[in-house]
Amino acid sequence: MSIHSLNTSESVQNYALAPFCIIGGGLAGLLIARKLSEAGRKVIVLESGNDGNSEDVDRLNELDDPSSRYTRATTGRRRGLGGTSSLWGGRMIRISPHDTSRRPHVPDGAWDLPAMELDTYEEEIEALFKVASGSHDELEDDTGPIAPEFPVDWMSLVPRWAKCPRFKNCNIATLLKDELRRSPNIDIWLDATVCDFELDAQSGRLAAVRARNFTGRELLVRADRFILAAGTIETTRLLLLLQQRSGYRAFSRCKVLGRYFQDHLKAHVATIDRSDPQSTNRLFGYRFVNGTRRDLHLELGHGVQVRDEVGSAFAYIAMDLDDSPLSHVKQIAHSIQRGEVDLKATVRLSGNVGLIARAAAWRLVRKQLFVPADIVLRLMVCVEQLPDWNNRLVLSDRLDALGVPMVHCDWNPTQTDERTFRSTISAISAYWEQAGFNQICPLKWVSPVKEDPAHITSIAEACAHPSGTTRMGLDPSTSVVGPDLHCHEVPNVAVASASVFPSAGSANPTLTIMKLALWLADSYLREPSRQMRPYAINAS
Repeated sequence: MSIHSLNTSESVQNYALAPFCIIGGGLAGLLIARKLSEAGRKVIVLESGNDGNSEDVDRLNELDDPSSRYTRATTGRRRGLGGTSSLWGGRMIRISPHDTSRRPHVPDGAWDLPAMELDTYEEEIEALFKVASGSHDELEDDTGPIAPEFPVDWMSLVPRWAKCPRFKNCNIATLLKDELRRSPNIDIWLDATVCDFELDAQSGRLAAVRARNFTGRELLVRADRFILAAGTIETTRLLLLLQQRSGYRAFSRCKVLGRYFQDHLKAHVATIDRSDPQSTNRLFGYRFVNGTRRDLHLELGHGVQVRDEVGSAFAYIAMDLDDSPLSHVKQIAHSIQRGEVDLKATVRLSGNVGLIARAAAWRLVRKQLFVPADIVLRLMVCVEQLPDWNNRLVLSDRLDALGVPMVHCDWNPTQTDERTFRSTISAISAYWEQAGFNQICPLKWVSPVKEDPAHITSIAEACAHPSGTTRMGLDPSTSVVGPDLHCHEVPNVAVASASVFPSAGSANPTLTIMKLALWLADSYLREPSRQMRPYAINAS
């Protein structure tokens, strides 16, 4: 692998060409590049950021958002090699078949790509991230079932178990660094933000993309196939820009590009009573099964969703570590994920030998994270925003530092979102009673939950799981890409991001995004190999 940077290029104008050009060097982009390169295909990856932190680059994530309601555009995204995986919490869980199927109360929410096809990639992803295999719906080790305290009730909550890689394995650039460096088939350009396009008007295909840096250096890349893997918001901006640059002909039949912008809405709804710290630790502490951390994911039962005509949702437990020495452990883990070393946190942690010893013993004997009695356990609820036409992304009249239109965001929670919150909270109450948790660890609801006229959506924020704005479907007027993830109107452009999700479901999206990326790469490899053009990088 060769890594180039427009910032260090001696030439103002640079040129490159290859059969495949991937825009975005994050999880999806690097997984596709890896798979194609292993099969001998030549790939160019364009990444807007670099392998460090840059305030100038991060400001490109800012939205034109008059309401300031969508708060995760800058805090939930990162440009740079590895992309947002440097911020990723690591939760991997399979999306429920119910969430991708046709739901009577969710018009146009069904996926036209069978989820079972995507699930075949789970083993490959688990091996890459070094997590143990096993079901997300049952928790078992060699001795049998674990956590029988959590019943399954389709009319309230269904316990599922997310898998989490170690923090050092979450950053895809770090994880694949040595492997990618050995590949002769990948060339990565950093500090290269795609700003313009060349369309072949006769064929309707994309002929080239032009990337730029902050000092005016440019790179023109010609390819036969282009893959947009820049995350939901940036991928949508690029397609909107392509539409604008084409004189609004590229997606002339499409009515939905940028529409149906959705995210999971997250709210702290209750605090768990910890009068019995040992029992609450046993119930809600992270578990380790076959060496892999497993997190409780209480999903809203399908029966409730159908009965109440609401979206999917899930509840999870968050630990308030702000005043605990455990916060130093978290700081150290996140610094390793970013490729840094937090010496201050390491020194502070070294002064808590007793806590370290007790946590190690608890982990060894109980195969759980030790949660000291003073740690507050917060019950969080994430609800699926159902597709809403009025929530959308468009190009702004304002320009960013590279002279490209910013993204204008119209996004607000809806009454349906509020109903999904209320339905989920009712289900949690019933589940707590059914499981006997009310006697062990009753819930202390926050004010908006207790007060009927109050809106839970008023305290909710987006989870940084944006999706929906380049939705997949069969009809070019009501979808942007087909089930093959290629744009209906620009056939040599494919999209590998959550923006193609017709509906979000109630699972963290990262595992599904990675499956889509690998499925797309394999779809290219199933085609006859064609040496369309020589591979070259030139500067002049």
